[in-house]
Amino acid sequence: MSPLNRLRDRLPWSASRLLALLAVALAIGAPLRTMYYLSDVVGSPALFLVVAALSFVAATAMARVLRPTLAIAVGTVLFAGGLAAYLLSLSTNPAPTALLADTVSLLTGRSLLQIAKVRLWVLSFAPAPVFLTWYFALRRWYVTSTLAAGAGLAFFALTTDAGVVTTLLGVVGVAATIGFGTLDTLSTEETVDPSRRPKSLTAPDSRGDGSADDEGVDSGRRAVLEQLAAIIVVPAALSRLPLARDSSFSYDDGSGGQTVEGSLFDAGESISILGDISLTTAVRFTVEAEEPRLWRVASYDRYTGDGWVRTGNPRPYDDRRLDGPPGETRTLRQEFRAESAIGTVPAAWKPVRYSGDPSISVTNEGGFQPDADLASGDSYQVQSEVLVSTPSELREAGTDYGDAVSELYTQLPDSTPDRVAERTSILTANAENPYETALVVERWLQEEKGYSLSVDRPDYSVADSFLFEMDEGYCVYFATTMVAMLRTQGIPARFTVGYTTGQRTGQNEWVIRGLNSHAWVEAYFPDHGWVEFDPTPSGPREEIRQQRIEEANASGPSVADGTPVSEFTPTPTPTPVPLTERDEGTTPTPTPTPTEAGTADPGDATGTDGGGAGLGLPDLPSREEAALGVVALLGVAAGARRSGLSERAYRAVWLRYQRREDPETDVERAFQRVMYVLSKRHRNRHSGETVRAYLDAVGADERVRRLASLREWVRYGGEVTEEMADEAVEIADTVVSDR
Repeated sequence: MSPLNRLRDRLPWSASRLLALLAVALAIGAPLRTMYYLSDVVGSPALFLVVAALSFVAATAMARVLRPTLAIAVGTVLFAGGLAAYLLSLSTNPAPTALLADTVSLLTGRSLLQIAKVRLWVLSFAPAPVFLTWYFALRRWYVTSTLAAGAGLAFFALTTDAGVVTTLLGVVGVAATIGFGTLDTLSTEETVDPSRRPKSLTAPDSRGDGSADDEGVDSGRRAVLEQLAAIIVVPAALSRLPLARDSSFSYDDGSGGQTVEGSLFDAGESISILGDISLTTAVRFTVEAEEPRLWRVASYDRYTGDGWVRTGNPRPYDDRRLDGPPGETRTLRQEFRAESAIGTVPAAWKPVRYSGDPSISVTNEGGFQPDADLASGDSYQVQSEVLVSTPSELREAGTDYGDAVSELYTQLPDSTPDRVAERTSILTANAENPYETALVVERWLQEEKGYSLSVDRPDYSVADSFLFEMDEGYCVYFATTMVAMLRTQGIPARFTVGYTTGQRTGQNEWVIRGLNSHAWVEAYFPDHGWVEFDPTPSGPREEIRQQRIEEANASGPSVADGTPVSEFTPTPTPTPVPLTERDEGTTPTPTPTPTEAGTADPGDATGTDGGGAGLGLPDLPSREEAALGVVALLGVAAGARRSGLSERAYRAVWLRYQRREDPETDVERAFQRVMYVLSKRHRNRHSGETVRAYLDAVGADERVRRLASLREWVRYGGEVTEEMADEAVEIADTVVSDR
């Protein structure tokens, strides 16, 4: 008995049954993978794993004794109980209409990561689909099982939390469950009564190997594998086709590449960190203000490892004054005019009043966002209360952040490598307070990392990759890394996007272009509020922007009124007090790390890490991609076998290549190769027809007759030498090559 058959004898299920259960695990594994990811982003996923494991155990135990109707009732109770637990945990008492609106927004593309208590949501949601899917799989109700798993997968696909690969993996699992489950049901000798305890839970299939090895069932398995391969391969092939981007407006620079501005503002409530990127000189706004500021658009609080998400729901602006920062402030009034269609309303932080035609909402962090895209010519006015704090005041701010701020703005994915915190602790060892820690991290990034728009995007943990494996990046990488580093030290920080000052064209007027789009950091200090830090080196960044402006001037760009863009030389005026007076002379020096001491300047190195230069090993596929690849290969192999392609391929290799063994075997195989060639060239040898008669009938030449005589010598007891075997193989090779 072959090892495969011996393994089958030891399994409690038939092959079809085992394949069906593996497919069910794949189907429910896709939503479980998504829930694991959601749990990991906001903290440790350990509790989620425990809940999922208990759900599997409960389903396995109850499948022996519980009727399906009662199982559905248990699943309903689990779902309703989880939903009630989540709603009771909310600090507010939302109205049913608000809950309905949130549900609709989730089903139309809003990520679950925008929910503040996403961990509790996952723990509340997970038990019901896991229990029902596994319970009905064990009962052989495979279609019902896929309904539970498919519903969970469809929900996560609609919220965009399940990636394309994960979703495809779940679809493959659902299709495989139906296919293999049908074969398992058909191969069962007796009809399974769903109201009785399934025998397959305790005993092997009564039909044994006869059913598992049945040719029809085996052919059915191959057909299922072929269909699964098609499900994987066809979308992958279609994804390579060029598709036009359909949107009301685009931040594209016309070159077909993504711009910095588009990566920051097209995404809305979430940002995915990209690789190579470009700048656009398109004019977005003109601003009139008494002083230049960073024109803030939005901030993001939840770091996912490869991007950012803004939690909470915006609320309508009711024309009332918003709260300003808790510290000392000064008033700054600004007037913005949109010079192109755009979906943002920049303003200096912290905006407290707004007036203008475009209606706006107030985001969860206290900024403004438009309810609809602004058209060219739209204008609005903003009053901001700008924080005025001295370095000494910020050094003495302390660490009394409050639970709400700490919980929201010190979050990091549980999978963030520990070396990020270790490196930050070493660098900031001399810092005596959070403000000095922020200054050290800001200065270190400015001095140790280069600026470039051409980078290879890391697969995950952007902050870790930029900190340890990359030499260059652009603002998104610098800001993301600084926020992550500060959070490892317990300092609340958030990722902020907007525009830099822009180009001055009048005494109090600035032009903001797409190339002014930028990302920076805001750190929180008690009794002061959010303070801006910019870890991106300004020199190289401004050089690239100035180059793009000069290119635009060469082609005659203009602002909306037709005036060419040129640098304005202002009359000397008193400079307003800055947000924070950076007395760099008192900034602690970053502590050299062990890996930095005694090493060459990274700028002089010619290695391959960093900005993607040099040759390196190709990226390994993810677990999901590897699983899809295995299924696709099995399906292709099954299709090749069904079509006879695998047999023809094997025969072609067998015919052209002869592995040497012993003289007798070598002569016999050489003879069989030649006989195969003759059968294709003339006809098959008839039953009972001697070799000599066959060779005479087909007119074989002397080489073939010599090979036949060598074979006769072997068959009738003659001693065969290596020389005779060599001659036989050589004859066969010649005949094959001449065919």
